[in-house]
Amino acid sequence: MNVPLGGIWLWLPLLLTWLTPEVSSSWWYMRATGGSSRVMCDNVPGLVSRQRQLCHRHPDVMRAIGLGVAEWTAECQHQFRQHRWNCNTLDRDHSLFGRVLLRSSRESAFVYAISSAGVVFAITRACSQGELKSCSCDPKKKGSAKDSKGTFDWGGCSDNIDYGIKFARAFVDAKERKGKDARALMNLHNNRAGRK
Repeated sequence: MNVPLGGIWLWLPLLLTWLTPEVSSSWWYMRATGGSSRVMCDNVPGLVSRQRQLCHRHPDVMRAIGLGVAEWTAECQHQFRQHRWNCNTLDRDHSLFGRVLLRSSRESAFVYAISSAGVVFAITRACSQGELKSCSCDPKKKGSAKDSKGTFDWGGCSDNIDYGIKFARAFVDAKERKGKDARALMNLHNNRAGRK
């Protein structure tokens, strides 16, 4: 291929765009941010507008998500502790897990699934513990119920998993919904798998 020197300058921006990695799921950085919700919402790089809106409207949920990120990251590292790739994190890298997420791989699929599951778990737990203003106990788990051992009365605060799933879907999937390419669809699939 014979490209004149002047032609290289026309192709260079396209090549750099193609080679520059996209920031993936930067909401994972919520584990590293502290302080007020405004500081957190405005300083996590790469959040799409829908994620920023949810962040500003629900600071208590974002704190729960931040704690959840630390937990699912630790769980990922535990699950892969005997493997070559052990879910190690790179705080200086916007992808948090480094270049492994730039490829469509089993590891990448697992990270997307466990992160989505971790958000559901963190929100559901915070909701059940009364830490969130926007949700309460599961309304379907009140009064009397029956199982194989007989009739019983629900007591305490049952986990409102539906709220956790709904909020996680709105927040976690927001960035992937903007894209219609194969990678975005794969990430949405893995997010859904984690919420099941």
